[in-house]
Amino acid sequence: MAGTGTVSSFQKKGKPKVVSIPGTHPSIHNSQLLLSCGIPSLDYLIGGGLPVGSILLIEQDRYDIYSKLFLKYFLAEGVINNHILTLASLDVSPRTIAEDLPASTDIEPDTTQTSADDKQMTIAWRYQNKASQPTTSVGNRFGHNFDLTKSMDAELTSRIDMALWDGSEAEEGRGMIENKNYWSLLKLIKKRIEVGSLSTSCNKAKTNVMRLALHSVGSPLWGWEFGHQEKDNQWHSLTTFLLMLRALVRTSFSVCLVTIPSHLFSDPALTLRLHALADFVVRLESFQGSDHETNPVFKDYHGLFHIIKLAAINCLVSPMLDSTDWVFKLRKRKLTIERLHLPPELSETVSRSQEDPTGRSAGLACMGKNLPRNLEF
Repeated sequence: MAGTGTVSSFQKKGKPKVVSIPGTHPSIHNSQLLLSCGIPSLDYLIGGGLPVGSILLIEQDRYDIYSKLFLKYFLAEGVINNHILTLASLDVSPRTIAEDLPASTDIEPDTTQTSADDKQMTIAWRYQNKASQPTTSVGNRFGHNFDLTKSMDAELTSRIDMALWDGSEAEEGRGMIENKNYWSLLKLIKKRIEVGSLSTSCNKAKTNVMRLALHSVGSPLWGWEFGHQEKDNQWHSLTTFLLMLRALVRTSFSVCLVTIPSHLFSDPALTLRLHALADFVVRLESFQGSDHETNPVFKDYHGLFHIIKLAAINCLVSPMLDSTDWVFKLRKRKLTIERLHLPPELSETVSRSQEDPTGRSAGLACMGKNLPRNLEF
């Protein structure tokens, strides 16, 4: 066939071009671009981070204490990496959430100021009157550490392209979704994707990503559809919204974190549908107000962390975990997710009876000394 003049189909394969965006890195398994959730232990559980174009669904704890911390970690990581942020909430003012983000501990401290008791070095006398340099963050790294006892500097959040949605711009009228709040938020997200040239169909080189943080979606303030009408499946607005949101995120350089009050849904079919529309699903079960709060087994933890669903994006199987029981712990400065380690069965204060409850061994031991040497059968 060499003389027929046919062109060979062989093509030289080079290294795939990897998009370089601050705060992201390719997965070691499938080269999928990953973003950090802001909590290193959560990044580990979902396979190294959130893939671009995915949705993380968090079922809130009953009092919405810890789920709100997950949301703040997610936003704080975006601020440090100068990502585009979109925060939506109707239960809590989004401005209140944005102003209470945890401060990063990966900031180089200003060491030019010393206490009066410290001895000054004679070699540095010429630098005493020099103005101190402002604090700067560490280079573009994946994942940062945050301190919950300190709030992020307002100067850092002011330079971020952040959109706050509180439903005030929702217009009356019916769009593709009957609920005006869901439809208004979808239009805002689509507009920000177009303005930022974040769509995958855009030929412009991508230099940034957008983080979507949606708080308590499906609560009564979003448009209550679940009361006495829930038995008639009157929750199509919420499921349609999440389906259209998934389409926008899939076709753009965006990552979305959604929290839902699943404890308010009495119909399990709604929760299952929401699970099917998300890529990663976790549920927070807080010990506050439950019997587990006084259980000595869980005295070192604050709640159970249930992993409901892990996505298999650009791979055949989802990440395999070495444990099925996980808990979260709120320390003084940070929130961590750990394996559930039960206390040992025996301790110094536990005494176990050495007597056989049947009494057989005790009886044979007493008769052993009086048995004759030669037994006749």
